[in-house]
Amino acid sequence: MNDATTADDVVRALNDLTDSGVASERQALHSLGIGPNDAKVLRFLLQRSPEDEPVTPRILASMLGISSAATTALIDRLADAGWVEREPYPGDRRSIVVRETIDADSPARRILSVRSTSAAAAAERLGPAERRIVADFLDDIARGERQDIDGISAHEEASRAS
Repeated sequence: MNDATTADDVVRALNDLTDSGVASERQALHSLGIGPNDAKVLRFLLQRSPEDEPVTPRILASMLGISSAATTALIDRLADAGWVEREPYPGDRRSIVVRETIDADSPARRILSVRSTSAAAAAERLGPAERRIVADFLDDIARGERQDIDGISAHEEASRAS
């Protein structure tokens, strides 16, 4: 983009990014033989550092907006496939921690990290002030989309109630 970049150019670029993300996600799910929630959990686990809070089924259920039974089934599926393992929660043997078990050089790790890797590379080419502008811009879009969806949902519920 050049100095004469318009708002329409930015929207087009964002739409291109969305389209590429959808295609990438479709390919990742197909090649790994997993579903969207499985991929979301694996990406979440891959992005964790050892200093982060241990990931429990409750955290995963809250993140995905699914029941504890559905979360257990998801963890079972991922554990059976060798993607994750369960460990006792430190200091509370009644709870468990879920950890990813994907080899560092595994194609699965590369496939699940396509977006974060390309985004990090692009962000590294920006200066700190530019990164802040981009982060604020993307946060504004996400916040606006959430508000629009919440408004649409509220309107639909009100229409059904009348």
